[in-house]
Amino acid sequence: MWDDGCSSFIKKIGYNDVIRVVHANGRVEEITHSIGAAEFMKSYPKHVLRRPPEDDNGIVPPNAELQKGKIYFLMPVSVGLEKEMRRRRRRRREVERQRVASHDRASFLMSDQYLLEILSEVASHDRDRRRGRVGIWRPHLETISEVSCDL
Repeated sequence: MWDDGCSSFIKKIGYNDVIRVVHANGRVEEITHSIGAAEFMKSYPKHVLRRPPEDDNGIVPPNAELQKGKIYFLMPVSVGLEKEMRRRRRRRREVERQRVASHDRASFLMSDQYLLEILSEVASHDRDRRRGRVGIWRPHLETISEVSCDL
């Protein structure tokens, strides 16, 4: 939208005591009083405020206070928000896949370890039975019931 020359020019000639909002048609709106993003966007439904590209912070949240001396860009939701939301969804899906994969890997390793332990116990139990030794006792937890006693 704005190349570096234009945004640098606005910054140089501007004062630090106003908030500048650049509209999609190029009109610059200067606001002298402090205002929240949500309050400003009430006048422009289906629009979103973005920070300059060099700030790389993306969309201004509605609960943010607009800062004097800063430049914001007012863009239709379909242009700015759609790209941002797509990027966030993709990032969220990747994180979820990684979390599920690590959880599956951990549960697989635990179940694999448990099976190896059982198999080694069975093998050692058979060996011990031939030698006359007693096997390993494991409680059957499903047969043990817990009773709460209230005093």
